[in-house]
Amino acid sequence: MTAELLAKTMTKFSAECPGIFSQVDRYARENIGSIDSEVDYSKMSFSDLCTFLEFIELREYGGGERWSDSGSREKLALRFYLSKTLAEYTPDKDALPSIYVQFAEQLHERDIVITFNWDGLLEVALERVGKLYTYNFSDENAIKLCKLHGSVNWRLGQPKNLRGPIDTLGWESLRFSEGIMTQEIYSTATLLHFSTWRHYSPIGEVEPFLVLPGYGKAFDVRSIAVLWYKPEFAFATTHDVYIIGLGLAPDDFFIRSFFLSNLPYIKSYSGVEGRRIYIVNPDPASVKNYDFVLSKGDAELLNEPFSTDHISLMKERLSNA
Repeated sequence: MTAELLAKTMTKFSAECPGIFSQVDRYARENIGSIDSEVDYSKMSFSDLCTFLEFIELREYGGGERWSDSGSREKLALRFYLSKTLAEYTPDKDALPSIYVQFAEQLHERDIVITFNWDGLLEVALERVGKLYTYNFSDENAIKLCKLHGSVNWRLGQPKNLRGPIDTLGWESLRFSEGIMTQEIYSTATLLHFSTWRHYSPIGEVEPFLVLPGYGKAFDVRSIAVLWYKPEFAFATTHDVYIIGLGLAPDDFFIRSFFLSNLPYIKSYSGVEGRRIYIVNPDPASVKNYDFVLSKGDAELLNEPFSTDHISLMKERLSNA
């Protein structure tokens, strides 16, 4: 979440849904300790705001005032406008930068892409190059997209306000509830395109499932817990692992624990010869953030922005595997 994206989201939120926005804005003022000051969302900690909203929701839940099982009105509306803003700034398939097209072109059906992004950029790129993808690991002939923080085109639970037999958005079950999960996640490809969002408002059929940062994250990830353990099987059999542009926030214990539980053992337990872990990240802090695997010599840090040269490396490594 960039400061620019948050500022654009809150501007849209304020203009289109002033009632609920005013409540979120009041909580933001409380959070910065200045109830009478205007909030500069380009400088605000989004994680702190989400944590405070989670506390408010917890307080309401304890008092029997919970809006829905999906969250409070404020939290649902915030997710809606985050998703709508992301959809607006995601290029359509004919305007994609070439690097995304090239990345999508070199993926094949055995690949698993683990992403912590909410946007649908990769889905649009795969649509552009004519490759199938799946969110639930069920299709062996499709690229697996494992979105561990949810997605702009997902929702928790079946839409309750559908009228008649026509499902205009084409919701599809991800079938997570066929295992241990009790509540289903649904997805629709139509919400990957901004033109669809013009017909919908928050607190309705479109309730994007996004795992927000902050200390409320522990509650949300339980709804997609199945996705947090399935990639562990993928790590055991894949050849190379590429971690692209992912910064590890000091307080994001879930992502850190996910990597701590898997990366240090990729080479020693897999039995796959010659496999490597490549970390492609220009952030100088990556040296410290990934020390738990770099210090053992099991990974190589490419301290630079992701480029077409790295795509060539992927292709070369794959052809030699």
